[in-house]
Amino acid sequence: MKKFKIFVEGDADVKFLHDYVEYLFNITEGEPKRSGGIKTDIIKATGGWTKLTSEKEGEVYRQQMKKNTDEGDVNLIIFDADKNFEQRQGEILTWKTKYELSFQLFLFPNNQDTGDLECLLEKIINPQNTPIFDCWAGFENCLKTKTSCVKTPLTIPAKKSKIYAYMETLHGETDVEKEKVKDPNRDFRNPLCWDLDAEALNPLRDFLRQHLTD
Repeated sequence: MKKFKIFVEGDADVKFLHDYVEYLFNITEGEPKRSGGIKTDIIKATGGWTKLTSEKEGEVYRQQMKKNTDEGDVNLIIFDADKNFEQRQGEILTWKTKYELSFQLFLFPNNQDTGDLECLLEKIINPQNTPIFDCWAGFENCLKTKTSCVKTPLTIPAKKSKIYAYMETLHGETDVEKEKVKDPNRDFRNPLCWDLDAEALNPLRDFLRQHLTD
């Protein structure tokens, strides 16, 4: 496996990719950190697209990428496509050319469509837990029929809320269990919650194998 650094948007991305890379390359907890278990600082949360590419705040990431390249490490950027895949891809590649950087780019959910990490997570839940999302769909449909004194129609909660609710239903009510629901603490290698062999992960799997395998 090649040496690498991955630049992502936030804590949820860091934890998901940490767990998925370890799973994909069969890296175990007990192995040495550099050749085995992945150190958390190998995956960097940048705070998002605007911070990564800003002239001032992005300087630290540009310098890190250049240093990594000089040392023979592979740079990967894995961000959300958000509302326009082609636009976000073009913006990042233009930034790459402007600063003469070397990295490979993948945009969630599948390096092709609009969307984000949460769109991908929704497709890789343990299939046995599908009824949880059926309940959420009922909740969204109910909101669409309601009004309030504040506004109408009511706003449908973001997908982040949907994933959070999914995790919360699968954990206990103690403070310790509630901590497991938060972005940095989720265990994506827990098969009771997630299916890391799901077909929806194939584009990301192929991307990582292509660029990280010796």
